[in-house]
Amino acid sequence: MRGYDEKIIDEIKSKNDLVSVISSYMPLEQRGRSFWGRCPFHHEKTPSFCVNGTDNFYYCFGCHKSGDVISFVMEIEGIDFSDAVKLLAQKAGITLPERGENDENVRRSKEKKEKLYAILKDAAHFYYNYLKSGDEAADKFLLYLGKRGVNGATVKKFGIGASPDFNALPAYLKRKGYAYEDMAEAGVVGEKNGRYYDALGGRLIIPVINQMNQVVAFCGRILEDKGFAKYVNTRETAVFSKGSTLFNINNLKKLKNEVGVKNAIMVEGHMDVVSLVAAGFENAVASMGTSLTKDQARLLKRYTDTVLISYDGDFAGQKAAVRGLEILKDEGLNVKVVTLPDGMDPDDVVQKQGKAAYEALLESAKPLIDFKLDVLKRTYDIGDTEGKRKFVAEAMKVVRESPAAAEREDLLKEIRSMTGITYESLKRDLENAEQPAPVKAEIAPIEAKEKNLQAERYVLASLLFSKKYAENFQLGEVRFTHPVHAEIYDYLAECKKEGKTPKPNVLYDIVEGEDRAELSAVLALELTERRDYDEARYFDDCVKTLKRGNLEREIETLTKLSESETDIERRKELVKRLMESVSALNRL
Repeated sequence: MRGYDEKIIDEIKSKNDLVSVISSYMPLEQRGRSFWGRCPFHHEKTPSFCVNGTDNFYYCFGCHKSGDVISFVMEIEGIDFSDAVKLLAQKAGITLPERGENDENVRRSKEKKEKLYAILKDAAHFYYNYLKSGDEAADKFLLYLGKRGVNGATVKKFGIGASPDFNALPAYLKRKGYAYEDMAEAGVVGEKNGRYYDALGGRLIIPVINQMNQVVAFCGRILEDKGFAKYVNTRETAVFSKGSTLFNINNLKKLKNEVGVKNAIMVEGHMDVVSLVAAGFENAVASMGTSLTKDQARLLKRYTDTVLISYDGDFAGQKAAVRGLEILKDEGLNVKVVTLPDGMDPDDVVQKQGKAAYEALLESAKPLIDFKLDVLKRTYDIGDTEGKRKFVAEAMKVVRESPAAAEREDLLKEIRSMTGITYESLKRDLENAEQPAPVKAEIAPIEAKEKNLQAERYVLASLLFSKKYAENFQLGEVRFTHPVHAEIYDYLAECKKEGKTPKPNVLYDIVEGEDRAELSAVLALELTERRDYDEARYFDDCVKTLKRGNLEREIETLTKLSESETDIERRKELVKRLMESVSALNRL
């Protein structure tokens, strides 16, 4: 089973209770024999994610994701099968045997990544040990950290280190047996004119550790202004993508598992995080110097539902950050914005005003929608007639984003206070404004339905016109949902039974009236003169789409039947059929 013996996989599954594992990532509520929660794989308000703890499988009626404990960990952690097995084995105290790997390319890729992780880990140890070495040059880094309020415990927590120069790290790693080319692939060394050097030479080093507790990169800070960039990050590698991780996510995950996480504080830089953690704010994280991405938002949502944005007190920067905050909101996170004094960052507040002052700012964090109004107020001159009109027009767009009538009323009152325009006038403007079409909720179902329709058409057309790539297709493999397609299927089945070659034009004698339009849509596929795709591969993809649709509908029906069935034997039979369908879906 993907390189592991079936018995060891069964043992891992049996010793990792599915409900317990999933509950460590998200809240579940028991309803009868099942557990329900809001799906962690797509944004939803009403729980549609169902966990069957008795038979150990989950299924989401919204996005249709399903599987067992291994597939859940793979999906939620963003890791492959092997890493999910290792994580669950470690959790259950199971020692894994050596893994066999049939695919040579997969094996080589895995070995390469493991080597890169090893190089990064050894580099982190080198930097950390140098900082603690007592070397006179290393003391300047310790002095800097002390001034930032970073003590020895925090240094150890983050594995902070220092680079002595441009030559020591490559020489150390070479003595460890690593090739220069592999060091370069790991991003820890650079190369110029055949000479390899420490990519972060002479800098304070902060390791970037992912949610699996693996060192994936480094951030280097220069202490003296020598005309170089103050901060430099490891370039992207096979194990590091800036847009897919968050700094300190490993400690946030650990915090959630130990005591729970009420919220996360999102700051701009690595040292902001380090300083905040040193001051007692252990739930701080930072993006990797890039605009926030969907991957980062989804990663953060695994550990908390609320994010407090605490960027520097610079209006231009906060205004530019609104788009990134929308990404967090779109992924279902509750976003609040912490307003810092102008020109100050979180570390400045803690160092100059104290921990209590920063806590007060966190407590007074504004919802994202209120922050948007603040941004607009500072963007337009409300004292000017034209500026006020532009502000009101933009502010109304913000108010319409709120789904709650009470919140809209509060926002209108706030705009009234800002502008002096009466509440009644603002309310009329809001009610008379053209409402945006609610397309978002409709896109997914329409696309899914259209995709299934196109797949049915292509499969049937390939069979009707006796395509070579469709010769091995068995008619009973899929069910066709469209009434006209069902008729075409019946005709093809009859031809096969009688050993006759299908004649597409005969279908016009079978399909009549308005149904002819759909028949024409099927037959018209043969008339396409230019095909810029692999027809055989597309046929196979269409068959998989139809099989997946058939199984998803069957799973939904069987789940409802098994939930309502009171007869134990009958329920066992339904569950057996359901598990067979889920397994078949997972194999696609």
